[in-house]
Amino acid sequence: MKTKSIIWALIMVIILAGGYWYYSMHKTVASAAPTNSAVATMDMGTYPYECDEHVMMSITPSHDMSTLKISGTDGAAYPPTVTLAKVAATSGVKYQGGEFTFTGKGESVTLTQGDQSLNCSPVANPDAAPFNFGD
Repeated sequence: MKTKSIIWALIMVIILAGGYWYYSMHKTVASAAPTNSAVATMDMGTYPYECDEHVMMSITPSHDMSTLKISGTDGAAYPPTVTLAKVAATSGVKYQGGEFTFTGKGESVTLTQGDQSLNCSPVANPDAAPFNFGD
């Protein structure tokens, strides 16, 4: 009778230890996963561009490509930091916000403000491929 009690006690300890291990593993995985609010702020990296007249800017597409943040690089005042929303385009992609329109096709992009446009190309980076908006 004493042997059966010891066996049952060992089985219970094994079951409890397995349950604890399972719970702690899933809790770790769940806490490592981004929350909905974290996903909304995630982006796909920042990509530098050089435009006409030596204007330098960077673009930061959101994870779902619904928005695009542009900003001047190295403390430049132009272009100002602004987030543009994706809109329908007949070719390539198009983002608008305030008085800015951003269009991209392949690796080339154009930033338009009013009737002024800047044509931009990616800055060469040996560690990363340029962002490609598709053809």
